[in-house]
Amino acid sequence: MNEFVPSRFVERVERLLLGIEPIDALRRGRVADRIDVALDGVPIPGESSWDSALGQADPVGLLRSIPRHDSCRHALVFSPDITVPITIQTRRPPRRFVLATPKLKSPLTLRLFDASRRFVPRRIQYPIPADIRSQGPPSRVRRPVLFPGAAYAGSTNVTGMRGRVTWKQATVGEIPARWVRVEATNSNGVVIGRAHGDDRGEFVLILQTEAGGPGDFQLPLTAQVKVFGPPAASAVSANDPLSDLPVEVLLADPDDVSPGEKLPAGYAATANSARAVTFQLGVMLTNQPKFFFTV
Repeated sequence: MNEFVPSRFVERVERLLLGIEPIDALRRGRVADRIDVALDGVPIPGESSWDSALGQADPVGLLRSIPRHDSCRHALVFSPDITVPITIQTRRPPRRFVLATPKLKSPLTLRLFDASRRFVPRRIQYPIPADIRSQGPPSRVRRPVLFPGAAYAGSTNVTGMRGRVTWKQATVGEIPARWVRVEATNSNGVVIGRAHGDDRGEFVLILQTEAGGPGDFQLPLTAQVKVFGPPAASAVSANDPLSDLPVEVLLADPDDVSPGEKLPAGYAATANSARAVTFQLGVMLTNQPKFFFTV
């Protein structure tokens, strides 16, 4: 039975299950670069796994992707159960996988990944309305914020730093502290910059343009930089390089997870993962002493 047009017409209605609009943390607008947005799971290797320059297993592989539109938005539409398996033949090396696509249920866990390292990946779990015809709550559109990665194409005159974080202070056999969170605060305790760390324990911290407060920019600008991380390093699956990336869970609106400002569960700073840093206006500091967690 048609819902919107008379029965003499052929009607096809697609309803939005979940819309994703990735946001650039610094530019505060849509991410224009193409990134992977997929339903979370253990990735089955795809063609790119053997051609990739990542030097590791494909973090996305043949996971079900959320299609990207020219508007830089990703849309996952409602579909009924699909019971016919899908067979995918790869060429190098020849492998055959059988994938099933069951009906999606709430909540949905997503992984957002950029192979070029312009943005740090995230894994987020969102609730979706039980009734597909419902307009909410919860919302069907989410705007997860992605933070700069090592290859981020930023301005040449920004104020910030490139940092590195490890487990323990020793330089021999260093173990990178993966997926850390970083906050910079001014003398009044106001956060003036945030960053997400990557799998190498590296982060790109760029201060807000209003970091100096109202009036003339006061130099030198000294900020307290604090690095947060999990209680201990987690084992990483050989088949999934994002297996230890924390899943950030949104339980209900208002959405305090998508902005990327809320620390994942269990994250904390230690005595040696925080220190005062003196920034230079329009300069990206490099070769800074590393931060490390005392465990």
